[in-house]
Amino acid sequence: MNEEQANTSQSMAQTGRQATDLLKALWRWGKYLVPAVLAFIGGLFLIMLFVGMMAGGEDANCYVDNGGGSGDTTIIGGDWKDKNSSTHKAMQYAADQFKDNLHMSGDNIAAALAIGLRESGFNPLSVNPSGAVKGIWQWGAGGINGNRYGSTADTVEGQVALAITELRTTHMATLNHMHDASLQASLDAWDVYFEGLSLSDPQRKVEQTAATAKEVKSVFNLNFAGSTSTGAGNDGGNALDGANSDTSDCGTSSGTASGLPVKGQYNITGGYPNYAGATGSEHYGTDFQTVGAQETGEASNVYSVSDGTVVAKSSDSIGGNWVVIKNTDGTYAYYGHAPTQDAIVVNQGQTLKKGQHISHQGQTGLATGVHVHFAVNKKQIAFAPRSDGLISPGDYLTALPKQAIPGNGLVAPAGPFKTKESDDAGQ
Repeated sequence: MNEEQANTSQSMAQTGRQATDLLKALWRWGKYLVPAVLAFIGGLFLIMLFVGMMAGGEDANCYVDNGGGSGDTTIIGGDWKDKNSSTHKAMQYAADQFKDNLHMSGDNIAAALAIGLRESGFNPLSVNPSGAVKGIWQWGAGGINGNRYGSTADTVEGQVALAITELRTTHMATLNHMHDASLQASLDAWDVYFEGLSLSDPQRKVEQTAATAKEVKSVFNLNFAGSTSTGAGNDGGNALDGANSDTSDCGTSSGTASGLPVKGQYNITGGYPNYAGATGSEHYGTDFQTVGAQETGEASNVYSVSDGTVVAKSSDSIGGNWVVIKNTDGTYAYYGHAPTQDAIVVNQGQTLKKGQHISHQGQTGLATGVHVHFAVNKKQIAFAPRSDGLISPGDYLTALPKQAIPGNGLVAPAGPFKTKESDDAGQ
């Protein structure tokens, strides 16, 4: 081997040793570097994902779709401006119902639909778990917001019917303030009297909601006047469908009230039109409490004060579980605070006799102590303070003791009293 070949061999051997040393070093450090690099890449990915979620969620609604609606509910989706989308069809259904049954104006309806979009995307399955609210207009479904939703079906039809019932009864102030109202005034009325928000509440998103309402009015061609009414006429397809106002089969009773909603020994615990009669907080009925009554048993029974027909049966956060009977004299009698819906033992459309057992005393809704809240309206199903047609139970119930009637149109807490046998006829 000459000198040049020897040098070449030595150089190759040295290179081989260097390569081997490098591989050993890489192997030695690799078991530390590879996990570190992978961890770095993974952490970077998570950070990017979090930032993306935050950016994408800034303008998102605070509700989530529980995907568990009952009945034949169609999953709501699609651009509400697209006539073929299920959201558009749901809104059209609501618009038609509000127009046909409540005679709301185009501005009234546009306001209601726009607020439905703001609250839930007009999705009957939407739920906000943190506030225990649900549905198109995010009704309280238990917890801090009460339970206006009750057993309402998670469908567009069920929730629109609930809205119509409330607008005619517990939330009729909404319709009163929508009468001849502009688009903005209609938005204000719905937010304040139906949603329970103050005019300055940031949840209203005033400018955004007003802009949406203008679009809604245009898309659905809501260019017509209205004549809002909380009366319970026989217009077809309304929330009180099934209520038979034909009382021709109600016997020979004159229909005038001469009975009481309770039997036996009782106290009047809340007066009219204020709790103390002439003073105190507003109270749009009279509270009757049978002595010793619990929420079950005969002592808690509630009786119809007249022949009539059941025209509404529902629940809300103020009246609890309640039933309304249209008496044969044309008045509407309200019986509130039953323990449960099942405790109301009559059903919508059923004809009744004076003195018939209809419900039980309870304390659901805004109530203290077991009792029945009785109210009467000579014109319509509307029982909020100062509702048109409200009359004093003292003027209507001829069997009410004079000691409980300190003046014209007044009822004051008093008792105990005992119903007369003649008052209990038929019970």
